[in-house]
Amino acid sequence: MALWAKNKANFSVAFTEDAADQTLLAAIEKELAFTKYQTFGNLCKQALWQFLSVSESAGSTDSFQRLEQRIAELAVKFAEFERHVSAEELSRLEGLEHHLSQLGAQLDQLQGSVNSKFAQVSFAPVSKVVEPDSIKSDSVADDNVISDAEVAPRRESDPLLERLSSLLPQDF
Repeated sequence: MALWAKNKANFSVAFTEDAADQTLLAAIEKELAFTKYQTFGNLCKQALWQFLSVSESAGSTDSFQRLEQRIAELAVKFAEFERHVSAEELSRLEGLEHHLSQLGAQLDQLQGSVNSKFAQVSFAPVSKVVEPDSIKSDSVADDNVISDAEVAPRRESDPLLERLSSLLPQDF
């Protein structure tokens, strides 16, 4: 503040050849040509007033009205966005429900197919069930011993195994 209190003289602003400075200078010249500002100094003062939020009563009313207008525009855009998102979500939900119903129908068809295939399968009957109580653990008699041929189910003969079995000794 001491600088401003001591020296209330004019200040100058220098614009360099930098692209940003040249763009700013062009924007200032355009603003001066189309608005009520008579000098560059007046434009700078008004910009500083607005930037520092210390505007005149008329300037603050205009700023307030512009702010209200911008808020109203944003509210309209938000409502449009909300409708758009709601419509998209509803469309996605309907698509998911459709796919879910298709998957349910396919699952029903698969269940029917499995049930019909399961009904066609016939199980081979068990020829002999040996109860654990019927086997005498203390008897070692040959006539009570169940042979492997009785317990093991019959298998179809394999030609390769038959040829190999002829090479093995009989008591093996």
